[in-house]
Amino acid sequence: MIASATLLFLALLQQRAQGFDHVKHKALFPSCTSCHGGAAQTGAPLWPDPVSCAACHDGTIEKTVLWHAPTSPRRSNLRFDHADHASKAGAKSPSCSGCHTQVGEPRMAVREPVVQRCLVCHGIQTVHLAAPDSACTTCHVSLVRTATLTREDVARFPAPPSHAAPDFLSPSGHGAVSRQTMGATCATCHAREFCYQCHAGSAPPRAIAWLASDLRSTAIVARAAPASHGDNFADRHGVEAAASTTRCTGCHVRADCLDCHRPNAGARGAGYHPDGFIARHPASAYTREASCSDCHNVGAFCTSCHARAGLTASGGGVLRSGYHDARRFFVVGHGQAARQGLESCVSCHAERDCLTCHSAVGGRRFNPHGPGFDATRLRRKAFAMCTVCHGATVPTQ
Repeated sequence: MIASATLLFLALLQQRAQGFDHVKHKALFPSCTSCHGGAAQTGAPLWPDPVSCAACHDGTIEKTVLWHAPTSPRRSNLRFDHADHASKAGAKSPSCSGCHTQVGEPRMAVREPVVQRCLVCHGIQTVHLAAPDSACTTCHVSLVRTATLTREDVARFPAPPSHAAPDFLSPSGHGAVSRQTMGATCATCHAREFCYQCHAGSAPPRAIAWLASDLRSTAIVARAAPASHGDNFADRHGVEAAASTTRCTGCHVRADCLDCHRPNAGARGAGYHPDGFIARHPASAYTREASCSDCHNVGAFCTSCHARAGLTASGGGVLRSGYHDARRFFVVGHGQAARQGLESCVSCHAERDCLTCHSAVGGRRFNPHGPGFDATRLRRKAFAMCTVCHGATVPTQ
């Protein structure tokens, strides 16, 4: 009895805030659709006609009231239409009180939709925010489709408990969810700009690229760092990055590293490369272990260092012994090195150096093409490139 009275009191408080006391009028209206015809009939107005209210509130029977139905759409991201919902649910459709009252409340103790009762009806046996990500689209539309929501509304979106997990920011956390659904579940609350708070600076993952654009999404501030980035992480991040860079690239791009490690006078951190790297940097460049041009100007930085060390091309660009990892007869295997990383060659050599041996119109006519070369395809795709060695007489195969 006490519990029922408490529920009724709370419902009355809410109704006074809404401006209409449903319980006080329950004897006049045997059905909710007496006033809210749109709840059952497509095309009918959801709100009552003020004229019908004036039948009683004429200043004689009851005091006059001035009320007008809302003209602007409700600020909501719900995927819901009363009449359509009732039609699809058929015989299973609950009465209005099934959604608009708490269990145990009296008839007409109307309140905002009780979310938990909606979840139970849809077979989701958990509290609202703990529902599976795949269930969001059952009741909600994506953020970009909610034109009525303001930026302040978006900022008040509650975060599901799953987002507080220590590994949520890892590729195996939120990244796995976004990849599995191509951002469909994320789009309920987020848009592309939200993701760019962390993923800016490189080609975004496909799941982000498929998200629509909506600047309101930045009203939700992205979490700064996962729990693994605790105190003094800057002092030990190098070891973890060296062990597996893929763990870092789930959230970071190379530009983040360069803020501290760029080799200039303003650098705040230690060198990017480990001790002794200079001895093995040719192999690193050939295999593209790192992108040298992100930090270095290969046309100036590399050339100046190689010139000081005596490693420069001379004599018409001939690949004399003593260069290139101190290997004799490097010329025999230089083709493979060029195919692996041609950009490392151009820091010392120009195209004319290659034509000394590889031109078909005056050089030594050595074939520069590797195994499986498709001459017809390249000729069709980039004819101008072929003319550098073959002139106007480009073979068809």
